[in-house]
Amino acid sequence: MNKSSTFTPHIAQSDQQAMAGRVPIGPGTMDILRLVEDANLSADGQRVAFVVWEYVPDQPKRRARIWVGETAAGAEPRPVSKGPREDTNPRWSPDGQQLAFISVQEGDKGKPQLYVLPAAGGEAKLVCMLPNGVSDVEWSPDGSRIAFVSLEGEEPGKDPLVIGPERARRLWTVRAGHDVPEPVTPAGVTVWEYAWSADSQQLALYYSTGSDKTDWYRGQIGVLPANGGALRQVTQLTRQASGLTWSPDGTRLAYISGEWSDPCRGAGDLFVVPVEGGEAHNLTPGADRSLSWCRWFPDGQRLLYTAWSGVTQQIGILNEADGMLETLADDFVMNSHWPALSTTPDLRAFATVHTSQQYPDDAWLGELSGAEGPGGSIAWRRLSRLNPIPEETWAQVPSERISYESDDGWRIDALFTPPLHHNGAGLPPLIAFVHGGPSWAYTDDFASFWTHMLSSAGYAVLRPNIRGSWGRGVAFADAVVGDMGGKDLQDVLRGVDYLVERGLVDGDRVGIAGWSYGGFMAAWAITQTTRFKAAIMGAGVSDFHSFHAQSDIPDWDVRFLGAPMLEQPEVYRKRSAITYAGHVTTPTLILHGENDECVPVNQAYAFYRALRERAVPVEMVVYPREGHGPRERAHLRDMDERILRWLEQYL
Repeated sequence: MNKSSTFTPHIAQSDQQAMAGRVPIGPGTMDILRLVEDANLSADGQRVAFVVWEYVPDQPKRRARIWVGETAAGAEPRPVSKGPREDTNPRWSPDGQQLAFISVQEGDKGKPQLYVLPAAGGEAKLVCMLPNGVSDVEWSPDGSRIAFVSLEGEEPGKDPLVIGPERARRLWTVRAGHDVPEPVTPAGVTVWEYAWSADSQQLALYYSTGSDKTDWYRGQIGVLPANGGALRQVTQLTRQASGLTWSPDGTRLAYISGEWSDPCRGAGDLFVVPVEGGEAHNLTPGADRSLSWCRWFPDGQRLLYTAWSGVTQQIGILNEADGMLETLADDFVMNSHWPALSTTPDLRAFATVHTSQQYPDDAWLGELSGAEGPGGSIAWRRLSRLNPIPEETWAQVPSERISYESDDGWRIDALFTPPLHHNGAGLPPLIAFVHGGPSWAYTDDFASFWTHMLSSAGYAVLRPNIRGSWGRGVAFADAVVGDMGGKDLQDVLRGVDYLVERGLVDGDRVGIAGWSYGGFMAAWAITQTTRFKAAIMGAGVSDFHSFHAQSDIPDWDVRFLGAPMLEQPEVYRKRSAITYAGHVTTPTLILHGENDECVPVNQAYAFYRALRERAVPVEMVVYPREGHGPRERAHLRDMDERILRWLEQYL
């Protein structure tokens, strides 16, 4: 098919009929979308609590409230918290009689504090007050304590701004029915994640002895008594760890580990280590998926797990003795950040957030049967329906799951979204949309960032899970280390070629866009090739030297470039887009948050200045008050409008 051919969107007739009369997605359309996260199931499986984020008329950012629903068929969930800004982290007490959560209330001085709400109804009660607020709330299994994390020390002043180590994240507990918090971890230890033992007597931590955000990359796993004391290290990690969980008898810890780009819960292989010390054992070497979360069954021999797989997620069972993996649900997207389950103690029922091309985020209940042997299955039931208008009225073109071959013979999984309408002659233009991370992956969900807005505007969209992504195992994720902008760029270009060869897009009208790592890739790509006729660089790195100097995660560039900056500065120069900015001819829109601590705004200024000096069409927009990801409604709408104007002008 040649460029002058008439294009017919690759949309099934049944899908075309379903979209008839629906509303295209444009700037601001997604304002009404409620975002759901952190589903928590009561121990008896009768209630689920979750967080709903939504815009309200008098606030520029989405407000978060706690909702609760019965799991019985036909029950409708309802909001139960009334905080003015953010109510998050709902956790049921083991007896199901109280719901703990975090809220910023009037009189809290802007700091999130710990509250409990009676399950039977009533007003939320402040448990205790800490000067720096709390985060990461979890009840002990016996219900005698609530654990949480809080920053240590006074908040630094801003005039003058003194640069020094960040404040440590200390673990505390408060006894049920009391209001005096008790420290658990010694001074000087920063806690990133923790998990209670089944008998409530011990806590396992992923921690660091440094308090800066970047020290997360060099954490270890340790254990200590639940009432506080000395911390005993049990691992010798060279990579990060997440998703800690105790075996029922308290003798072993399971966790997920890998090399990850962002301080968060990650995905990789599943390891088990003896609590009393010894070598950690990798249960999933060579797995074709990226495990993300796990819990032991009561028999202490098998683990329930979640994983990223291709462009979707899955749930399964892992046998500790032989490492055999049994998939229970092989196409069930839970969460774009961390697919996890909230289970009953016997793991027979679990709650999670689920989304698909047809359904926005909602709370779902899964009931497991036949788990004693091969052939287990999950029966799913939807517990909420929080976005009926988007679900029934938005015109979202179904995305196609594709796979193509790239360098080294590796298969690249991707999503291709055709344009909703294309009225011009010939084939539609294409936007290659690169995800952030690089430790992350696109999933086949309902509303992925700019995808459907671009489709509604007449653009085809390619979302490739390039090497470095989760979903294809550790070797695939590790392939980007030491090669950022190398073969992962070829993965993008091969995807463009694949769509051109199939006659689906116009190969002469291709743009590239991305945020964070995707922003780096957009800037890097236009210094390496003239294939792209327009670029959107969102919060991207352009100069690794200055990034290392100012970012709050300088360990990332050291690990993913595979070189320390002071010893091998030439590597930093070689992998920086600014080094080759003199080659750029592609019109570029640069978007950045003013207060971005991860990728400082100087990265945007540097690339903007370089392109201006080469007389390349460029526009730079800095959003006040925003960090690494814009949250204010007006800023998000402005960004959408600018992107569409830029692409209309240059594609």
